[in-house]
Amino acid sequence: MESSSNGGHGNTTLYIVGAILLAVATAIIGPAVLGESVRPAVEVLDVGGEIFLRLLQMVVVPLVMASVMSGILGLGDVRKLGRPGAYAVSYYLCTTVLAVVTGLIVVNIVNPGRGIDPVLVEDARQEGEQTLAHVADRRQGRRIEWHNVTGDRAAAAGSSKNAAVPEEGVWSVRVAIDQVGEADTAAEARVLWSHDGDVFEEAPDGLFKAGLEPGVYTTSPVVPIPEGAEFVRLDFTPQDGGERSVVEAYLVAGAPSIGDIFKNLVLMLFTNNLLASMVEINLLPLIVFSIAFGAMLTTLGPRADTISELVLSINDALMSFILLLMRLAPLGIFCLVAARFAHAQLDGQFLTLLKTQAWYMTSVLVGLGIHALVTLPLLLWFFTRRNPWTYLRQMSQAVLTAFSTASSTATLPVTMECAETKAGVSRRSTEFVLPLGATINMDGTALYEAAAAIFIAQAYALVDPAFVLTFDKQVVIAVTATLAAIGAAGIPEAGLVTMLIVLNAVGLPLELIGLILPIDWLLDRFRTAVNTFGDSVGAAIVDKGFPPDNGAAAA
Repeated sequence: MESSSNGGHGNTTLYIVGAILLAVATAIIGPAVLGESVRPAVEVLDVGGEIFLRLLQMVVVPLVMASVMSGILGLGDVRKLGRPGAYAVSYYLCTTVLAVVTGLIVVNIVNPGRGIDPVLVEDARQEGEQTLAHVADRRQGRRIEWHNVTGDRAAAAGSSKNAAVPEEGVWSVRVAIDQVGEADTAAEARVLWSHDGDVFEEAPDGLFKAGLEPGVYTTSPVVPIPEGAEFVRLDFTPQDGGERSVVEAYLVAGAPSIGDIFKNLVLMLFTNNLLASMVEINLLPLIVFSIAFGAMLTTLGPRADTISELVLSINDALMSFILLLMRLAPLGIFCLVAARFAHAQLDGQFLTLLKTQAWYMTSVLVGLGIHALVTLPLLLWFFTRRNPWTYLRQMSQAVLTAFSTASSTATLPVTMECAETKAGVSRRSTEFVLPLGATINMDGTALYEAAAAIFIAQAYALVDPAFVLTFDKQVVIAVTATLAAIGAAGIPEAGLVTMLIVLNAVGLPLELIGLILPIDWLLDRFRTAVNTFGDSVGAAIVDKGFPPDNGAAAA
């Protein structure tokens, strides 16, 4: 099977490698030599890369639905999917756990947060607050704010502001007091909550005092609102002395809980609008529907022959389209990588970030490297006796495309084409295992989030010596990162929200996510490449669990 696929495509991998290297070199040298004058050219590259990415995404939904249905039709009986399905889910869960453990071990050895500048931690906190506000707006649609409760002490003593707490989500209150002029007595803000709006109780850690010196004082961490609270109130007492003090407070959405993750994990299997799931490229409910529809077709006998042939023909046509699209891959990948790296270089981020966060990047990349080049190859060899390095070479186009696009879903068509035509994985396995893996298998993401959480904890300990990263907290990080990586795919801003879940689980300030945001775009490419390779290894391993091919699913 492999030999028949190489005609005309044997050099594609080399072209892609060359395109990536040329793109990085262009992105670094161009802005350094030409400065801002190169920005129009970067915008043109950005458009070219976006076109290639959209062409890949365009084919994802019809390919997933047609391929899963084709796989069921090839089995002839959906009950034959039981054992391979169990193998696939078990494999994905086990490799995610192994990835998280690897990340924790590496980051504890390297200890990247130990030497970070405390000033950088405070700067990152401010950037993280802006990001949290953006996530809150995306998840809940709004923030509820109080503003400018101010005045002299006699006039404003006991002044208060009330707000209703939304029914959905976990909420906290953030308070900021701007002290203008030096005060004799600090201004105070007290957060209270109520079930009925009449009787209010003080929230845990609800009293917040500003300082005497001029400046802005902000609650850190935020003040949590007890579950079930329907109203909150802010009582404000201005300072004595000084010019004035101004308070600003607002409700902010917290990270989802583990319960939210389990709920989402179940609900994301189903959809009330199939077309909406297609538009959002929400693959898991589409896979469930395709399995059910394909299974139904196998029960109709000759009456379903026409639609069955149509499904198989659509699947073959889409795979041919992907082969055609791969001829454009080197050019599209060059545009994608050059545009993103050039933007970072023009903004003064790229080389600066490599210097300031070198140890953190080293921790993540070493962890991802161990998982991709040691753990996954060992699993592949143990279960299939395949040569792991030959298999990696066969899947190299998919891995490089994943690095370029930073999207497992967008890379899925290329992954399926490489696994079937180059690596010789059966169509039955690629058509079922790979779409499922692109949705729930996030080895690289889980490893990254575990390592990032430890890095943030190490850095936070520098500014708050009271925080101690104990072994039990690391266990909580491992469990939470595993569940979040699997179960948060249906949440808006999923990659960011899953990181917030991990931080929230061990009591780290959520705004410290600003420490990892500047370099996230680069590390995202590496972890996506690991996710894609992990999916393909799973397809090869699970392939052994399918019953012998009776010829119904001939490629």
